[in-house]
Amino acid sequence: MTVLVRELSADYSAFQLLLARNVVAVLVLLPPVLSSGVQSLKTGRLGLHCLRACFACIGVLGLFFGVSRLPLPDVTAVSFTQPLFVVILAALVLRETVGLARWRAVFLGMIGLLVIVRPGFMDIGIATGAVLVSAVSYACANICVKRLMTTDTPRQAVLYFNLLMLPLSLIPALYFWVTPSVGDLVLMVGIGLCGVLSVYSMARALSLAEASAVFPFDFLRLPMAALAAYLLFAETGNIWTWVGSLIIFASSYALGRLQANDRR
Repeated sequence: MTVLVRELSADYSAFQLLLARNVVAVLVLLPPVLSSGVQSLKTGRLGLHCLRACFACIGVLGLFFGVSRLPLPDVTAVSFTQPLFVVILAALVLRETVGLARWRAVFLGMIGLLVIVRPGFMDIGIATGAVLVSAVSYACANICVKRLMTTDTPRQAVLYFNLLMLPLSLIPALYFWVTPSVGDLVLMVGIGLCGVLSVYSMARALSLAEASAVFPFDFLRLPMAALAAYLLFAETGNIWTWVGSLIIFASSYALGRLQANDRR
C-alpha cells in the first residue's frame, strides 16, 4: 500500500488517496455483509467504532503524508514504534500485565527511535513528526479494536472503520480533487484492496491473541519496504535508519518471545 501511495503522492493529496482507499473497501465489504442480513451489522458500541475511525484517519493521513516526503525505509522504521505504543496502551487502557522485562524492551525500542531521528543532530521535520503521530494514532486505534473484539466481529470492525472514515476524508478530498487517469485509478483500487486486507488481518489477529503479542510480527514490513524502495525508487536509507531499525526489531522480538513464554 505504501509503495502505491508513494507512486501517486506527487499528483494526488493524501485526502484523495485515503478517500479512494475507503470507497474501494466499502464496495468490497458491503455486499457480503448485506447478503448475510442487516442484523449482522448491529452493534452496541458505535461510539467506540467512531473513536477508532478518528484515530485511524489521523494515522492513515500521517502515514500517507510521510510516505510522500521521506524515503520508504525511514517511514517504515519510524512507524515500527507502533508496537511499543501498543504495549504501553495495553497496560494503561486494557490493564494487560506488562512486566519489567517488557518495559525494558519498550525502553530499548525507544532508544532505537532516537537513533533514527537523532534529535539535536538533525532537524526533525514535519514529515517525520507526522509518521510518529501516525504510529501513536494507529496504536490508539488498535487498542480500540482490541476492546471491540470482545463483543463485535472482525468483519464489523473493518466495515464500520471504512464507512465512518468516508465522511472524514470526503470533504477535504473534494477540495484537493484531481481527476485521476485510468492507470492511476487502477493503482488507487490497489491501495483500497491492500488496505482492506491489512485491516481485516489485524482485527482477526487481535481477536485471537494479546495486543502485546500481535504487533512484533509487524516488523516484517521493513525488509519488504526496503526491497521495494531499492528496486522501484533507488532508496537505501542511511546507516542510522538501519541501526535504529535493528534496535527496534530486537525490542519487538523480545516482546514476542516474552509473550510466547507466558503462554507455555
